[in-house]
Amino acid sequence: MSILLTIIGLSIVIFFHEFGHFIFARIFGVRVEEFGFGYPPRMFGWIKTDKNKWNFKFFWNKNVPKEADKKTIYSVNWIPFGGFNKLKGEMGGQEKDDWGAQKWWKKVLIGVGGVCMNFILAIILFSFCFSAGIPQAVEQTTGGGKIKEIIGIQISMVSPNSSAEKAGIKIGDVVLSIDGQEIKTVESLQNYIKPKVNQTVKIKIKRNLQIIEKEVNVLPASQNFQDIEESYGVIGVGLANIAIVSYPWYQSIYEGIKTTFLLIGQWCYSLYLILKTLIIKHHMIGQFVGPVGLAAMGGEVARVGFIYLIQFLAIISVAIGVSQFIPIPGLDGSRILFAFIEGIRRKPIKQETENLILSIGFYLLLILAVLLTYQDIAHLFSKFFK
Repeated sequence: MSILLTIIGLSIVIFFHEFGHFIFARIFGVRVEEFGFGYPPRMFGWIKTDKNKWNFKFFWNKNVPKEADKKTIYSVNWIPFGGFNKLKGEMGGQEKDDWGAQKWWKKVLIGVGGVCMNFILAIILFSFCFSAGIPQAVEQTTGGGKIKEIIGIQISMVSPNSSAEKAGIKIGDVVLSIDGQEIKTVESLQNYIKPKVNQTVKIKIKRNLQIIEKEVNVLPASQNFQDIEESYGVIGVGLANIAIVSYPWYQSIYEGIKTTFLLIGQWCYSLYLILKTLIIKHHMIGQFVGPVGLAAMGGEVARVGFIYLIQFLAIISVAIGVSQFIPIPGLDGSRILFAFIEGIRRKPIKQETENLILSIGFYLLLILAVLLTYQDIAHLFSKFFK
């Protein structure tokens, strides 16, 4: 159920992205031939038969009525993940309502529309979390926030293939004690673990209503995290002293906006570090996950609580928005870059050249998605059999 909720949530995030493109395309007079929820094959669809009235005509599968030739098809598709826009004239066309006939700055804004919608969705979700009560590090609680419940020292992240993951520690677990010693601060827990390199510690945790004890091997930090060279002891988790904090509605909106823009900055800096390390040191920091891994990660978050899932979806919405700005063929960034080049040259790039570059980029991204999906499934199977 938690994974199903995550898939639905991620679909909504991607759908909002496409909805942003749809809105800006309609504003600038580009005809959207089809706006779909999910990916084909089509389950059913409908068209609006009268501009001034709410009259619709429904159809199943590929049985598209003749009236749809000059109208937008709204569809629900069998693969329920995200959505898509099919713009008229994307592969070339010079009619008034074609994508290819638009001025360069209109193309830029249509491309940016999806990113903007992701950021708006993140603001809405974060604002809801701050109003309802958000899990927050106690030291980060700002004025006006009211602590509803003290959670304790909580596992906020479990590094893949770390000793903590192998021991079965999960996101959301609350640390009660280590080797029989009660733990009250994150610093005291970290200081206790640091000198215990190559030793085993017993950690008592609270998971929902269960009290569980886990034996975890302490390894050098360099073995758990690729970008750390130090040899102090770690178990491969992120820790925070967490409380549920709620804010008045007006401050919730402010906190939602602030958190979204802080995250945008952090994601941009993270992309910079990844590219810098890849170019200079020739190795990758962090780890990529595909749709399966993302759904599994979201499932773990959802098991901790609904508000954690909403917060997770807000973070993913920001991540999708920022990553779409990367000028890689197949992402919105490439369309935006081509439009800027068109504006500088004062003439469009040859349509055949643009289509070829976009097609190659799309298939490379598809191959990457398949490889990441294989990696995610293999990782999940290995955890299952262990």
